[in-house]
Amino acid sequence: MTSSTMKWISDPATERAARRWFPIPAAHTSPSPQYAGRIFNPERSSGRIALPAQWPSGILTSSPAAIIAEFRSGHFTQALELVVAWGGMARARRHIWKDWSPTVIEAALKSCAESVIESQSIEPAWAMLTGMAPAQLGWSAVISSKTLHFLCRALGFEADPPVALDNAVIRNLVWPRFKMTFTGDDRPKDWDSKDFAAYNRYMTAIRVWATVRYWSTTELEATLFATARTSA
Repeated sequence: MTSSTMKWISDPATERAARRWFPIPAAHTSPSPQYAGRIFNPERSSGRIALPAQWPSGILTSSPAAIIAEFRSGHFTQALELVVAWGGMARARRHIWKDWSPTVIEAALKSCAESVIESQSIEPAWAMLTGMAPAQLGWSAVISSKTLHFLCRALGFEADPPVALDNAVIRNLVWPRFKMTFTGDDRPKDWDSKDFAAYNRYMTAIRVWATVRYWSTTELEATLFATARTSA
């Protein structure tokens, strides 16, 4: 098992701004639970799983624990199917699988795991998932962030793993509030593109805010998501 902390390099402008603005109400002193997932029917995954499928018996859910268990078992495409279900991304499946075979995606995710173990960073894996080169999957930042979140936790990075970056709450609610607090040179750059630099700016803010409450990045993101959506 790898170290419990990852190697992150903070974006200086984002770090300065995040230390001056905290997005979670002071009264919210305990972290919100991460979304628990939903009932999952593995029969609907036919054609997207590297064979032979090895689903656990009984009623399955797309819970964080179930996703992490699949990654730890080396069932990468099964874990991905659960991530898609957990993240409510069923309509985006065609953009995730494209023309890739399950064996290609399985191999790519296995390579991502190996690179995270070796580097204790997600930057090489991020390029593998989001890049447009022939051997890269061309995914969005949204599915890449969710997949790497659970993959890194499965590898033992529980203190500061990458966390989900979604459009509806994080990009459309949290980011506008954050940026409007600052003007001119004090305003950090956005989180909009799928470049690693943009995601790293987001993670810089998440990591700064997590240290304020002595929470993990997972706890901070879950609480940020819950409170931002409630106050919208």
